[in-house]
Amino acid sequence: MLKKLTSQFAAVAAGALLTGVMAAGSASASTSASYIGNGYPNSTNAVRCVQHLINYAIDRGRYWGVAKVVEDGLWGPKTRQAVIDVQRGTGGALTPDGIVGPKTGDMLMFEGDPEWSGGGAGDGFCHAYVPTSY
Repeated sequence: MLKKLTSQFAAVAAGALLTGVMAAGSASASTSASYIGNGYPNSTNAVRCVQHLINYAIDRGRYWGVAKVVEDGLWGPKTRQAVIDVQRGTGGALTPDGIVGPKTGDMLMFEGDPEWSGGGAGDGFCHAYVPTSY
């Protein structure tokens, strides 16, 4: 388990480094990333980012009662349900539709792991994959 987790982390870190090198000097999030959810392209990196950012927020106590998801990069019913549960947990600020568009993306990126999301600044690994309005 630890070996698998370590290799996944290494792969993500390498991808993040490559992304950082390719986007050197850019500190803004992508506003052109595709929506994530049923019926959308759902790249592996985009889904893995959503899964990781949700799990990170759960670990930080943000979404009490939301089940963590496997960070496998595959969009499925458990990831969709986690997105819906997170959207419901915003007190009506987000429509619980299971789709990660700019509003849900903004929330996930703002609350997410700084190494992945940029801590709300939009300059982390996920900025190219999660749709945002900034």
